[in-house]
Amino acid sequence: MNETVDDEALLLLLKKMAVQLEIQLEHHLREEDLSGVQVYLMVHILRHHPNGTYITGLCNEIGVSKTTMSLLIKKLREKDYLSFQKNGTDDRKKQILLTNKLRQEAAAFLAKADGMEQEICSNLGMEERKQLMMIEQKILD
Repeated sequence: MNETVDDEALLLLLKKMAVQLEIQLEHHLREEDLSGVQVYLMVHILRHHPNGTYITGLCNEIGVSKTTMSLLIKKLREKDYLSFQKNGTDDRKKQILLTNKLRQEAAAFLAKADGMEQEICSNLGMEERKQLMMIEQKILD
């Protein structure tokens, strides 16, 4: 029996997964004055860049445009979760740093993100998770 997969259906399923992930971010991580996406960005920075990072690097890691990332960072700066440190040699290049406010709330944000991630991935075994990561990377490449 020759089974085929409809490319359109596959891409639609990937889109649905992305939309559902956005919904889960909002459901699990939303705070009174923060969106789920903002909290998850801070969780990413806490996990991978506790000593600071740059907008360009975050854009590459997360896969969003520089404009989108700049807006997210701007809102988090306004809420005193992130700050900028100017580069001595290039005024355009500013390092993104965690504020004391974010450091104080870090444990709560990380715990909520861990719980959400475990819930979303709970139906997959470790081998399935590895396979899914490989397939998703192939599609991105």
